[in-house]
Amino acid sequence: MGKNAKTAKKGLKVPFNWDISLFQELARINTGSRAEFPVLEVYAAERHSLIGSGRTSNTVYERTHPVEEYIAEAHRHNIRFEYLWNAITIDGMEWDPEFQRKIHAESRKLVDAGVDSFTVTNPFLCIKFKQWFPHMAITSSVNNHLDSIEKVDQLISHTKIDRIMLDNRHSRNFRLIKELHRKFPAHPVIVLANEACLPDCVLQSYHQEHTAHASRQDSTYDAPDLCRIHCTIAKMKNPAYTLKAPWVRPEDIRYLFDHGASLVKLAGRTEASEWIIRMCRAYACGSYDGDVWEFVEKPGSVRPEWEAAAGRELKPCRFTVNNRELEGFIEPFVDGSVPCVTSHNGCGSCKWCDRWLHAVTCPGNIVERMGDLEKIYAHAVGL
Repeated sequence: MGKNAKTAKKGLKVPFNWDISLFQELARINTGSRAEFPVLEVYAAERHSLIGSGRTSNTVYERTHPVEEYIAEAHRHNIRFEYLWNAITIDGMEWDPEFQRKIHAESRKLVDAGVDSFTVTNPFLCIKFKQWFPHMAITSSVNNHLDSIEKVDQLISHTKIDRIMLDNRHSRNFRLIKELHRKFPAHPVIVLANEACLPDCVLQSYHQEHTAHASRQDSTYDAPDLCRIHCTIAKMKNPAYTLKAPWVRPEDIRYLFDHGASLVKLAGRTEASEWIIRMCRAYACGSYDGDVWEFVEKPGSVRPEWEAAAGRELKPCRFTVNNRELEGFIEPFVDGSVPCVTSHNGCGSCKWCDRWLHAVTCPGNIVERMGDLEKIYAHAVGL
């Protein structure tokens, strides 16, 4: 099934949390009468791994069955399985021959188990994976920040990747998606549709380093997620960030496919199965009636280390966004008339997102949570 991961059939690439019963539910979505965009693929990573991934180990689920069972169950329901080797850094260990042998052995087990593709961030390891497994599809990572024709051209030339994962900040850049598809027709373009990051976040690279260290097997790294604290504080202070974050409604992913995307990726490996199923159903059907921010903000405004710092259980504190009140919101992004997708001058000059704040409702406990975050921040930085 591995070669099929390179094909351009259109549909969804969704998170997998090591709940083997999830495959049956995803298959049920695919066979439903309302499904327009089927779930074609899941992606997963161990809680701790040799390379690490893009989520800290204390926020994700642990595998409980042999990996062969998960892959076989995915294939039984005609769903591909991708494994993540997507940490942005491994401290230069990729050059250690012994480390290379370990990575090869781990990956060999996955290939023998039937995995369909790998997401790999590290350019040197991309080269090694293509040497080791020439017929295995290799997908670039959001951590490669592919946001231009030139960058994609360079990465394909350097590493021979098979699939293009668009930078997560450009999911509403329909012009770029169209250009990528035209320039690289043999390389499926994947677009992340439920990203909650701040636009042009200055802490993004640092945050990716944090998650890489906090998800490796040999790590004793247990630092607080400073980036998530800053991110949440910014959103609490400015609710417009709920609309400025580069996510796309279920109703609007059709434009992504129309402009050349082969797969729409959904984030959410930290979430429970019931949440993943509801999100996948909404995006597969291309329609949702309710609070769409529920499927965007990950993982909300509560984290395990925050409760430890606060000394108590923290109740959820979440914005809500009425999906039906955003009809027409995506249009200037599609036609390319907003500055953030035409001139790349950054966010804030056109005030388009601010005009749609009528769709956003602030949480009732926002003042309380801001106080909590001040204490959590002071604890994190040692004040």
